[in-house]
Amino acid sequence: MLHKTTPSSYSSLDYTIQHMLRGQWFWLKFISEEDVSGFKWTVREGEAAAVLNELKANSTEMKNKFSSFSEAELIQSLSFDIPLAKNNCSRYDYIVPIINHSSFHRGQIITIARSIGITEGIVNTDYNMFNCL
Repeated sequence: MLHKTTPSSYSSLDYTIQHMLRGQWFWLKFISEEDVSGFKWTVREGEAAAVLNELKANSTEMKNKFSSFSEAELIQSLSFDIPLAKNNCSRYDYIVPIINHSSFHRGQIITIARSIGITEGIVNTDYNMFNCL
């Protein structure tokens, strides 16, 4: 079911999850001031279990890293310069969109899952409910 074609931003649950993982890894590296010049944006075939495990590990790493920044580090400006986008924003201004990006795709995953017949085991992704579980 992870590979079933669906009408969404990405053609399957697998590709949507991979997109989330790539985005989170990229922005975690950038926000942590690591080199992103050789970042791999490739799609991985047949690695669903590994991708899910990496997404969980990356989410934990993001939570730990982002919560460790001091106020001074959160307002520190970082320059982003790639062919499609150039800007100079505070670290905080980069963190908020990546959190929103992942939240958006979690909602898509729920919608895709329901559209392909998955009805059991779907967690409530509302932040207040999800965070209190």
